[in-house]
Amino acid sequence: MNKKLNKAIAGLLGVVALSAVSSQASAFSSTSLGTFTGATITRDDATPFKSWSDYGANINFGWVHTADWFKLQVGSAADIAAGNAFDVGFKLTGRGTTQPLNAGGFTLWTSGTAATVDGGGFHEYNQVRGPNDGGKTTNNNIGNVISGSNGWVGYAQNGLSFTNGDGDSVANGGAWNTSSPYLTGGAASSIGGATLDLYGLKAGYYLIGLGGVCPDDNAGCISTSPGSRHYTFSVSSTAAPVPVPGAVWLFGSAMAGLVGFSRRKLVA
Repeated sequence: MNKKLNKAIAGLLGVVALSAVSSQASAFSSTSLGTFTGATITRDDATPFKSWSDYGANINFGWVHTADWFKLQVGSAADIAAGNAFDVGFKLTGRGTTQPLNAGGFTLWTSGTAATVDGGGFHEYNQVRGPNDGGKTTNNNIGNVISGSNGWVGYAQNGLSFTNGDGDSVANGGAWNTSSPYLTGGAASSIGGATLDLYGLKAGYYLIGLGGVCPDDNAGCISTSPGSRHYTFSVSSTAAPVPVPGAVWLFGSAMAGLVGFSRRKLVA
């Protein structure tokens, strides 16, 4: 009786253990970058050359289990409570000379004022959509990111432009969510790395997925070796462009017109 009972318990525990392993295999875990309040945050690491966009990931999606995931708190707890905003620059560059990440990309999502958490069983992710935003992937509320389009903040990448499996165009350079309530504007560049500047970014919690770019129209990267490439990722303060007031612009244009008119009179 006892032997049978022990075997039954052991068998049950084996099933439970196997289930735990299986669920963990499809989950993701992230590394905290800490809290950004103005001082630059820098992370040196390595990532597979095709973890942000892979020709084999159901047509150019990112791989959850190979991408690098980071949590970032923007602003202090007081900033979050007050709804303060920051101008923040994110940059991904290759590091070193022997195995640098020359073509990389990253995406930001937000969980708003709720802290980002690890977990969630999903396999691939869409680089330019929020969770449950009508796409084929990025659909299991990664990191308790806000559901729908508002969960997605923006991306930058300095690899080839491509179209992913949801039919979304992912351009060299980047883009940001122009209808997001969590920022007021942005700028992106692929010069010297992948750069995304976000203006008026609300204090809160953000999730970053980062990796190499190897879409199906880049046959040259398929045989890349070694698979892991080194990078530096930084978060720093940036300056939003200062808009020129309409009255100042009109005054300057008028003055330029008067100067031109006076010169014409002198010539005549």
